[in-house]
Amino acid sequence: MLQEKAAFHEAGHAVVARCFGMEVIQLSLRRRVGSLGRVTPAATPAGQQAGRYEDLRRRADRNPESRRRIPVGVLRPRSLFDYEESLQAELHAILAGAVAEEMQFSSCLGSRGDWRRFHLQVSCCYGNLTGFVSGSTIALLRHRYQNSCQQILAKPENWTWVKAVVKAAIRSEHGVLTGDEIDSLRPHAPTPFPGAA
Repeated sequence: MLQEKAAFHEAGHAVVARCFGMEVIQLSLRRRVGSLGRVTPAATPAGQQAGRYEDLRRRADRNPESRRRIPVGVLRPRSLFDYEESLQAELHAILAGAVAEEMQFSSCLGSRGDWRRFHLQVSCCYGNLTGFVSGSTIALLRHRYQNSCQQILAKPENWTWVKAVVKAAIRSEHGVLTGDEIDSLRPHAPTPFPGAA
């Protein structure tokens, strides 16, 4: 049951990422410290920006005596359309795992790390020059993106795809699927009936 929950969670991440055109390198159900699985997407501009921001925050935390505690090199006012598609895709893909798991099992065990990543991404891209975004704003954005993910995953073709990815990941010899294997499981659009307009 735990492996199946992890599989739905990771399949949700992978399918929604692909729906937004993000490249998925692999899905893994291999257990690691603090994780039952992982989806590895290709780097996106928004993801790279958040990675730089997180790295600068870690450096500042290791040096609490520093006068420069704010990673201003990354936190700059951004234009509304700087990598906006990438940001929307990232935020959806981050939350999609928990949404898929909840849709299937009416509960979700493994979303703390995803929520942390969501918070980091929002802080980096929407925060003021200190990276601050209020908790109520984070909660509102998370709720909106979770609802959007649910609408995406509730489409029959996408939910069928999630189930196919789950089945294939569980049956795979090492619990790993490549991005190409995930794409190959995508249901094809139905062929219109002859004479249909």
